[in-house]
Formats: sequence, C-alpha cells, structure tokens
Amino acid sequence: MVDYNAPKKDYDFLLNEVLDAIPIVQRLGYSEFDKDFLSMLNEGWGEHVKEVWLPINQLGDRVGLNFNNGKISMPEEFKKAYKESSEAGWLSTACKPEHGGMGVPIFFQSVIWAEFGTSANMALSVLPALTVGVYEVLVEHGAKELVDYFAKNIASGKWSGTMCLTEPHAGTDLGMISTKAVPQNDGSYHLTGTKIFITYGEHDMTENIVHLVLAKTPDAPKGTKGISLFLVPKFMPSGWNFEGLSEMTSDLNSEHNGVTCSGSEEKMGVHASPTCVMNFNQSIGWRVGDLYSGMPLMFEMMNRERLATGMMGIGLAEIAYQNALSWAKDRRQGRDIKGTQDPNEAADNILVHPDVRRMLLEAKVNNEGCRALAAWTGILLDQSHSDDPEEAEMATALVALFTPIVKAHFTDLGCETVSTCMQVMGGAGYCSEYGVEQFYRDVRISKIWEGTNGIQALDLAGRKVTQNLGKNLRYIMWPLTDFIDENKNDSQMAEFNKPLHQGVRGLQQLTLLMIAEGQSNPHFLASGATDYCRYFSNVLIAYMWARIAKVSLPKKGEPFYDAKLASARFFFKKIFPETVGLAAKIQAGHKTLMDYPLEMM
Repeated sequence: MVDYNAPKKDYDFLLNEVLDAIPIVQRLGYSEFDKDFLSMLNEGWGEHVKEVWLPINQLGDRVGLNFNNGKISMPEEFKKAYKESSEAGWLSTACKPEHGGMGVPIFFQSVIWAEFGTSANMALSVLPALTVGVYEVLVEHGAKELVDYFAKNIASGKWSGTMCLTEPHAGTDLGMISTKAVPQNDGSYHLTGTKIFITYGEHDMTENIVHLVLAKTPDAPKGTKGISLFLVPKFMPSGWNFEGLSEMTSDLNSEHNGVTCSGSEEKMGVHASPTCVMNFNQSIGWRVGDLYSGMPLMFEMMNRERLATGMMGIGLAEIAYQNALSWAKDRRQGRDIKGTQDPNEAADNILVHPDVRRMLLEAKVNNEGCRALAAWTGILLDQSHSDDPEEAEMATALVALFTPIVKAHFTDLGCETVSTCMQVMGGAGYCSEYGVEQFYRDVRISKIWEGTNGIQALDLAGRKVTQNLGKNLRYIMWPLTDFIDENKNDSQMAEFNKPLHQGVRGLQQLTLLMIAEGQSNPHFLASGATDYCRYFSNVLIAYMWARIAKVSLPKKGEPFYDAKLASARFFFKKIFPETVGLAAKIQAGHKTLMDYPLEMM
C-alpha cells in the first residue's frame, strides 16, 4: 500500500537555481560534476531505493532480526538488498575513487542519499550511513597502514562500521567511560569494556564489522581530556602476527577478536536495525589520531551522523506526506461547508475541508523548507574542505552552527509531520496496512539518537552562538542582512522580506538576551534553549523560503514556480508567526520553571 517518489525535481531546483551548487563544487575540484551528472545521480538513486529498498521496508518492520547466542541474523531480503546496493556503488558515493567509491561531492551522500534512503527504508539506510562515517574518520586521521588495509574494504561495503561511545553508566557524560585500552609493544592496544546502544554492532550483512571505540589508556587524564579513539575489528586478519598490517591480506580469522554481542534491544521502531550491547575483551585495536584526541575525532563523525539523523526527520516526513496526500485525494467524507463540490458523489473529497488542507500544507511546506536548508548545509560541508582558508573557515563555522539545528528542528518537525499525516488518514493511519504508523514509530528515535534534541538546543544556545568569539553567528548574519538589504526596495519581495527582517531582528535581540542573562544565571539560558533553537531554525528556513521566492517570482505562470510561491506565502503567514510565541516564552525566563516546588511535581 505504501508508495514513494523521490523529490528529485525539488533537489534539481534547489541545487541548480537557488544555491548554484555546480560552480561551487567544480571550483572545489569536482571538475566533471555537472547538472547532468547530478540529475543522473538523483534519478538513479531515487529509482534504486524505490525498487530495491521500499518493497522490503514493511517486511523488516514485521520480521525484524533474530538474536541467538550472541549472533544477529538479518532478514534474507535485507542482505540481498544491501549486496545489490553495494555492488552498484550506491553505498559509497562520497568515498574516494582509489578506495572504490564514486568520489562525488559530499552534499550528495549527506543530504540527497540520506533523505531518499531514509524514506524508502530507514532501518537499512542506517548501516551504510554509519559505515561512511567510520571511513571518513579513518581516512582523515588514521595511520597510512590502517587506511591502506581497512579503507577499501569499508568503502566497498564488504565491511561495515560502527561508533561505540555510550556505556551503561556513561551517556551524555562521556568523561565517565571505563573502557580501557592497554598499549602493546607492536603499537596495537588491547581494549576491554562494555558499550551499549550500538547500532549495527552485530549482524550478518557484511563479512566484518569495524568499530570506532572511545577508551582510556591506563595513565590517561580524568574526564573527557583522557579519551582516545581506537579502531577495533570484529575479525582479525587470518595471518595476524603482531607485526603490523602492511603485509596482511583481507582473509579473516574465523574467531572473534574478543568482540561479542550480549544483547539486542527490543525497540518501538526500526525493528530491522540492531541496537546492541557490545563487549570488548582484550580486543586488539589501533589508535586513530593522537593520544587523548578521541573526543574531537569522534565528534567529527558524530556531527556528520547528527546531520544524517536530521535527514531522517525529512525522509520519513516526506514519505508520510506523500501517502497521506494520496489517501486524502481518494477519501470522501462530508461536504464542503461552503456548499457541495461534487454533487455526483455521496460526499466531497476531504481536501475541501480547511483543517485537512492545513495539516497537509504544514507537512509539505515544512518538508520543503527543511530540504532547502539541508541542501545549503550539504554544500557548506564541501566548502569546509576548500583550499581557500577564508571559504573553509566560513563554511566550517556555518556547519557547526547549523548542525544542532538540522538535528533538532528537522527531527522535531519529522515527528510532528508524521503524526499529522496519521491524523489526516484517521483510523487508517493508525493501522499497519497503510504504513504511516510504522513511519511514526521509526522516526521517533531520531529525536534521541546522536544526542537528544534538548542537548542540541543547549549546544546551540550555550556554545555554538558564542564559539570562536562569535564568528559562527557573524557568518550567518552577513548573508541574512545582505539579502534583506538587497530586496528592501523590491515590492514583489515585500511579503517575504519584511517578516524575514522582523525575524532576524528578533533573533539578534534574543541572542543578546540569552548571552547576557545566561552569563549571570545559566538556568535562564538552559530553560529557553529549546525555544531559542526553534526560533533560530524558523529564521533560517524563512531565509531559504525568501530565496526560493526570489528565484520563483520571475517565472510566475509556470506551475512549479507558482507552487513554490504559494508554499512560501503559506510559510510566512501560517508557520513563521509561531516565532512571536517562542520569543515570549524565552523572555519569560526560568523562574516559573525552576522555582516550581519539587515536592509538588
């Protein structure tokens, strides 16, 4: 019953007409990457997930995985789909050609790949997303012999990857981890400890699993400053002799490298995505990066995964919207309150009812607005690797600022949107036959994964806006204020530009308030952080809708552009006004919250 059509045209529009991505990435070294190549990728990946991933999504939800005696077996259909995707090169588009990847710009894998893959099959999409994250950290920071041995196998999809942070007693506060890494004479380490909530920590989809593990050496400083990062494979090379990796083949030892799985969590959703308790017992591993640099290196991967998690919000919101809209077009209930629209039928289509339209338009417009901001963020990821230090600094600052927003706001809206789409469908939406209830169960984890949304809001308000002496904030204020100034005398843009201007001024004032009050009373900042994050997110998406309107206005009369203008107007009239209430909540401060008697809760 579930159908899906990847929003390929929307990405073509955003990347070519709004963001002008092709000249940017060509200047960054992707000289052969053009509009046709981008369109081919969009078309190919969109069709692949529709034909190969989508048909097994509900099966994965029903069947799930099998955990038996420390081993996890996945549905055969999942293994087949993973192999087909891997052999077609779709799982490593951003990996380097010398390692077997396509070598395309980062924005494709981080944004387009992530959205299409999540929409079609969230449970399956998580595995290659994590694996690419491991690949990127390894290639950027690993010793040459580690890269030479592991990178090709990871990029090819033969081996998969995980990140292992959380322990039973250490979640957000990673300074409390107890996993130990004891150095050996050959340069390797023996790791011992337990990690929990490890996605795809154990499975039979690939020949080997490579874990990135946070651990402390025996004499490490206390807290997060003493954490290092280690690469630990599930299986060791069959000829391993403690003399390095340079001469090793990819033949694997049949015995585990002291890496075992002692549990698989039973979850609300993503039933075909293993969530494991992993035990390391004298497991051989190698340090990645410098000693005690584990936290910044792991956060490189985690921040990429936070962006990927944000795309999960869009991906599931999009497929939920498409199916709710399809349902609404066929569903007849009641009559238009202004008068019968279809006298030849027993009832009018439910799209005549204002509240149904409200719900569907909120879903559509939120999806498209978030997609626009995501596309910009993806291009900035590529620009952060520019040889131009000024461009790289700007892009790095904006990505740092956008990451908590993409993760928190997109997943908040994803959960809201999927819930709304269930509401549009009524009782049918609640029934598994129609698929949307699965999307609701699946998307809910996105608000928790990779740091809860409350933590993301604190990161934004308490760190990212003041980071680098305020450079992050200045880098976003420049394009916002420049755009407003450029369009202040354009009468056609007034309906978009004026509310954007008000929103930006409000953001500036609220930011100053959060910084000033937060310095004297941290509770003020913390109590307003979630509302501040949503306010900031709305302003950024308003900027994207204003840019979309600017591009679309000269092409009025063409249905696609007329739809964009109508969506922009809906955003500014029906969604953006929530910033007024958010501002009031922030300004109200913390006292009614923190002074509430604990014994009365």
